[in-house]
Amino acid sequence: MLEVPYPTYETKMRTKPTTYRLFNRFPSRSLPLPFLGKMAAIVIFLMMIPSITLGEDDVKFRRESRFREAINRPLTANGERAKLRDYLRRLSGTREVSVLLDRRIDPNQRINIAIAAETFDEGIHQLVNQVGVDVTITGDTLIVGPPETIRNLRTRIEISRETLNDIEDLSPKQQFVLLRRYEVHWEDLTTPQEILTQVSNRYQINIENLDAVPHDLWAAGTIAYPNLVEALTVVLTQFQLSFEWVSQKRIRIIPEIPQVAIERTHRPKGMTLDEAILVVKREFPRLKVTQKGRQFTFSGRIEDHESVAVLIGERPPRRQASSTQQTTQLRDRRFTLKMVRKPFGSLMATLQSQGIEVRYDAQALKESGADLAQKISLELKQATIDQLLNESCQKVGLTYEINGNVIILKVESTQ
Repeated sequence: MLEVPYPTYETKMRTKPTTYRLFNRFPSRSLPLPFLGKMAAIVIFLMMIPSITLGEDDVKFRRESRFREAINRPLTANGERAKLRDYLRRLSGTREVSVLLDRRIDPNQRINIAIAAETFDEGIHQLVNQVGVDVTITGDTLIVGPPETIRNLRTRIEISRETLNDIEDLSPKQQFVLLRRYEVHWEDLTTPQEILTQVSNRYQINIENLDAVPHDLWAAGTIAYPNLVEALTVVLTQFQLSFEWVSQKRIRIIPEIPQVAIERTHRPKGMTLDEAILVVKREFPRLKVTQKGRQFTFSGRIEDHESVAVLIGERPPRRQASSTQQTTQLRDRRFTLKMVRKPFGSLMATLQSQGIEVRYDAQALKESGADLAQKISLELKQATIDQLLNESCQKVGLTYEINGNVIILKVESTQ
């Protein structure tokens, strides 16, 4: 059994005493009918069984452009000291943004309410930083946890997502399905094993050593619209665990690698390569930059690569100035790519990995004969999303609709 490096605060809920008190309120000897006394206790006990939901309906928290709009708004608050979890829940409900507290953080510790931030996530950072905790954004959720976990979380997710390309015989359709997003919600007293089981069932994969996750009891929480990789990583990292693929339909839980990094190549814009390298070394002296032709590479966290890309003019800042820009972002993007007999589904999976959601009715596609595995060839330079989709969808007999940052694939209508 793998060791649990941190104590948990949820197991203080004391399941056995609670259950004992529950049944003790219905002592059979105190009722005219002993059977009815016992049945009443059982009925109420069953009503307390935690539930977990994964789905796209009954949206509670903001997602995509509405999520970005919510976290881009300023956050100002002042008040009396409050319990950490209680106040995070209050802010989460008011802003309609999912905020998940790591199991290792004491939810009852008191915090000072004094926030003046330009954005919601920066306000949460100011709030939790006073107790030595940090925050990051994963999908459409703010994750609050130990600094070392938060520092590496997005990089761990990206590394695990890239391993999908290494799974033997994984079809484009299967990869596409694994990257679809669903809200994951659970009630009080749910175990992490139950959450992982529900997630794995939703994506039709098996976890061969689920008992590697220690028993624990979690307070109610929501991961707003993660894909499979994000959902598994957010749950497992709270036990310093990760996962690896055994086959197309099976994963194995493994210990988490302490340090993670990803190598990326960068090409500066508006400055020479030497100037760009000097700027990067001055701002990020710990990064080991290697020159390769007109580009340079380094290994680091996702956040390091994003910061460097902005610093050398390679990409604009991730945070847009207004919600209007956010909702039209997909229309404004340009795509340069070359595909030679690659599955159409691989193209859609690539778009999903870049933060673009792709939806489709699987049954309608099946009935129409459209095949996501159909191989296509494309060569585009600085193409709009409409140019990319017009050319690719036409090759497989599909049409599309764009709604904000979401692509909806449809069966091509016939007269």
